Amino acid sequence: MTEFRCIVCDRPLLRTLPAYERLPRVTSDCKPWPAGGQLAVCDSCGAIQKLPDRKWLDEIDRIYRAYQIYHLSGGEEQVIFSADGQAVPRSRALADFVTRRLDRSRPGRMIDIGCGNGSALANFSRALDGWSFEGSELRDTALPILRTIPGFAKLHVGPIDRIEGSFDLVTMIHSFEHMVFPGKALCDAARLLAPGGRLFVEIPDVENSPFDLVIADHLAHFSRATLRMLLRRLGFEIEVLENTVLAKEITMMVGKGQPGMAPSDPTEGIRIVEAALAWLASIIDAAWRAAAGSAKFGIFGTSISGTWLLGAMGERVDFFVDEDIKRIGATYHGRPIVSPAEAINGSTIFVPLIIPIAERVIARLSRPGIQFVGPSDIHR
Repeated sequence: MTEFRCIVCDRPLLRTLPAYERLPRVTSDCKPWPAGGQLAVCDSCGAIQKLPDRKWLDEIDRIYRAYQIYHLSGGEEQVIFSADGQAVPRSRALADFVTRRLDRSRPGRMIDIGCGNGSALANFSRALDGWSFEGSELRDTALPILRTIPGFAKLHVGPIDRIEGSFDLVTMIHSFEHMVFPGKALCDAARLLAPGGRLFVEIPDVENSPFDLVIADHLAHFSRATLRMLLRRLGFEIEVLENTVLAKEITMMVGKGQPGMAPSDPTEGIRIVEAALAWLASIIDAAWRAAAGSAKFGIFGTSISGTWLLGAMGERVDFFVDEDIKRIGATYHGRPIVSPAEAINGSTIFVPLIIPIAERVIARLSRPGIQFVGPSDIHR
């Protein structure tokens, strides 16, 4: 293909993957989305990406016009579960990580690009007493909520390159993967950094989260290797680039540096995407086999992977199982959400999660009369 250039190495060597077009998709606000998308891998550097053609742009316009962030939790963000089982808002864990690395001896300014309804800003506001906080979004629908955040000063509506000001901390928390031109978005964000300021980005990790590929409105699917290549090419000084802060995510903190070039090898990226697509297809097959022998069939989880599997199985899904107390008792796409203890005896529950997490869930929740089934381990 020559119409599009790679978002990482800027070379016109993108190759589409026909296997992707057959997979159902899901939106980032957890709504089923039909199959038919295009996914490409760069034969020069291995970067994985959607193609921002007219069809994709029309699709994301439809998705964003009907977007309902965290709609199942009443606007409250997704929680993560710590090793001791405590539920913590995702952005609170990130705020704790970031603020430990900042100079808090004096007040500063922060802007969150793609701030949504302000979940991250609220948690940073708790951690950074005396700071001033601003947000950036494409629409101003969340402005009344944002104004309730202590220290909130302004919402910028429109593209990043129209924002004015100088900030000690610029964050992009699960917004960067949506950007049509990721390299330009990083450079626009860096322009806002005050001397010594930091740019913090949190994104899905395609190495450990194959489900990210089927999120229709995510354009970029980075590994640490391909993100490092982009950062070096654009001239960023890397302080943090790791995938251990939150499961299945890449955490990045950078400052301004000098442009350079990292080694470019497509082998790993091609291996990741081909294995991930095969594994995603195998999940659908495994779920149908599990459902065939069960009177009642449920899906564990009501976030991205569970919603995606619902889109693949449709009316065969009878219920959802979730451990988030804010979701239990509600209905999701017309199906009841029950706790693990409330699942009906004789039912089968499929756990559409990556292998290590699915194994832990099954070991923890299995009981007589209920069959928990996980995906096969073909993607390792």
